[in-house]
Amino acid sequence: MGHYVIRVKGRLSRELTDAFPTLTADSEPAQTVLHGDLIDQAALAGLLNHLDMLGINILEVTQVPSPQPEPPED
Repeated sequence: MGHYVIRVKGRLSRELTDAFPTLTADSEPAQTVLHGDLIDQAALAGLLNHLDMLGINILEVTQVPSPQPEPPED
């Protein structure tokens, strides 16, 4: 489906970010940025619902082009 960047308020603990194994988490001042590929709209809805159930304030959801894999070194 696409690559998404999801910004949430506050820094998420390692325990919380481990709940989303298909996403990478980067801490920024007063925010956590989760990003990764989701297979379909249902996966995105499920992820957003999970964050909401955990009481995490979602600041932004953006679909971006998937990062291109680096070419192998010769």
